[in-house]
Amino acid sequence: MKLPNFIYRFSSPKHFYEMSGKLIPWLAGICLALIVVGIYVGFAIAPTHSEQGESYRIIFLHVPAASNSMTIYMVMATSGAIFLIWRIKLADTIAAAAAPIGAAFTFIALITGSIWGKPTWGTWWQWDARLTSELILLFLYFGYMALRAAMDDRQNAARSSAVLALVGVVNIPIIHFSVEWWNTLHQGATVSKIAKPSMETTMLTSMLTMMIALSLFFALVTLIRARGLTLQQDSRGSWVRNLPSIQLRPVHGIIPLILIGYTLFHAITTEVVTIHTPTQLAVTTEAIELRGEVKSIQSTGNQHQILLSDQKTQVQVVFNGTLPRQLRTHWGAHVTGTVTQQEEGLTVNATTIAALNIRDHSGYILAAYGIAMIALLLNLFSAMRSSREARQSIARQIRQELNA
Repeated sequence: MKLPNFIYRFSSPKHFYEMSGKLIPWLAGICLALIVVGIYVGFAIAPTHSEQGESYRIIFLHVPAASNSMTIYMVMATSGAIFLIWRIKLADTIAAAAAPIGAAFTFIALITGSIWGKPTWGTWWQWDARLTSELILLFLYFGYMALRAAMDDRQNAARSSAVLALVGVVNIPIIHFSVEWWNTLHQGATVSKIAKPSMETTMLTSMLTMMIALSLFFALVTLIRARGLTLQQDSRGSWVRNLPSIQLRPVHGIIPLILIGYTLFHAITTEVVTIHTPTQLAVTTEAIELRGEVKSIQSTGNQHQILLSDQKTQVQVVFNGTLPRQLRTHWGAHVTGTVTQQEEGLTVNATTIAALNIRDHSGYILAAYGIAMIALLLNLFSAMRSSREARQSIARQIRQELNA
């Protein structure tokens, strides 16, 4: 089967180099803006998870990384198939350029999942079907890159690595459906194509925003690295004598400025709800929100007296109604109500009460995001360096020809 002519035109080194140079500024700006928006929504707007506490915010990084790890491998396998069938060199270049960032996303998915698993499951690692198959995917990425590096002949390396990528595709459905096929510790899909999402709206918004942002990051790094590989592979082409440089224009900043500007406007103009601790309470007729650790619960029918503490002060909460199923001592409670002065001290007359995991997970969150950002930046800088070195090599080659 013959491919349409525009595909062959698109796959020419000169056309690809020019087109990718025009796309890169857009991808970089929009990607950065979406990361800012996604993190802002995920940390400043999305509420605390009742059972997992703050540690669930790792999901905004873990799920997009895991999704991209599988998507990128499919891109590699598809590119490999195109190369084997139609001998289009650009397809092999894209596959080779995508492998390092795919490995980085797989590593991030594994490391953030491990960090998230410690406070959630109580262990850093479990030989769960989902985790094990994701680890196999990381080895497939390493094997793919090692195979390419081990062969000096480009054609043989391209064919062998394409076959390896196609063979490894069998692992992708295993990763995706492992939770359904086996009784695994890993939770099921949060977002389904059919069922209604099981996440609160702001949580889902942050996760999808980060998913789009990291997908654009993959495209950005792949294009930068592919440009360098294209120069290395076609260094004798006449078109390399007049390489177009990437031009940054004001129009490239329009979308990022709009997104980041709206985020700043929202942060400045949105009224922040103060969440009090028992120490900060004072008598007021206005409704307040209170959060603290549950020290004791005394119930008589639907009448409950709950003692909340913040390690400094204790306050009595009176609530009429049905208590949340998860509410228990040594957990937290989020209370809405009014404060009155009684003989025994301040009392909160609660209108609503919710159970809350208030354990300090900030260290886990900082570790997950810190390691992930380092891995992504190292991948980006590596791609930029390889592209710059390819351009410098071309410049030296031209100078040598002129001096000869």
